Amino acid sequence: MKRLRDDSEPQSLEPTGPTIPPIAGAPIQCPDCLAHFTDYASFELHVYNHNFTCHECNKSFPSKAFLNLHIDENHNPFLKIKQERGEKIFKCFLYSQDGCTKVCSSPKKRRLHMIDKHGYPKTFHFEVVNRGMK
Repeated sequence: MKRLRDDSEPQSLEPTGPTIPPIAGAPIQCPDCLAHFTDYASFELHVYNHNFTCHECNKSFPSKAFLNLHIDENHNPFLKIKQERGEKIFKCFLYSQDGCTKVCSSPKKRRLHMIDKHGYPKTFHFEVVNRGMK
């Protein structure tokens, strides 16, 4: 059986996405290399330099956490069965971080959760979990 990700290290979903501060003007920190940015546009350009690649479809992701979400939601046959049964499989990008344990029934509901509860900008590239970075 083909392994899609390295499970030799403990899985951590911290952080599962970029740290988007709810207060305008607050510094943004890259969760992977800890670089700091004063605006979202600079941070977004920066994350395209990171390379976490799915070995199944060769798509690249801005962090290991996004790669792991991609693998689960797109290549995990067990989660596909759960989804077909109507179970929720779309984890919050900050799942288990800050006490958030939200799992949604659709990517659209996850997007609304990320905007409403975690202050993500509406312009965030939420499709990154499926499409990767171009």
